[in-house]
Amino acid sequence: MVYRGLKEPVVETAHAILRLADKYILQLRDDKPEIAARGKWSLFGGQINNGEEPKAAIKRELLEELAISIDDFKFLWHADYSDDFVKGMVRTWFFYASVDNVWGVHKLSEGKEAGVFGFDELEKLAIPDVMAQALERFHLGGENIKYYNMKGRKIA
Repeated sequence: MVYRGLKEPVVETAHAILRLADKYILQLRDDKPEIAARGKWSLFGGQINNGEEPKAAIKRELLEELAISIDDFKFLWHADYSDDFVKGMVRTWFFYASVDNVWGVHKLSEGKEAGVFGFDELEKLAIPDVMAQALERFHLGGENIKYYNMKGRKIA
């Protein structure tokens, strides 16, 4: 199968744009050579396991990384891009969720830190390009962003 002129993804990931009121929550990644975007701020999430659905993957990742359970995720879009770290194409599924009701009980178990930032603060951070572009796209869409189901049909 070919995706937009690229080969089939080598890796698929699921990442969440998390909002706490009007702020964005990001993860400061560990500085380990075996992980992508090491030492950078990024969205919470990670690799989708073989046979796992993207929405199940993001729910699992947030439970593993922050010890929070969120059921009300909205699928935003997916992005295909070439990545030097994995030496191939990556497909990342982006989701959105508010953490207003669960942030008080979170416990960071992966990464160096969880940070809460206003949009204007993001430009000062080292963020992988695809994650920075997703944050900007979401922010500019605001409350009017179009949400899509997993088959690309508009649902809100």
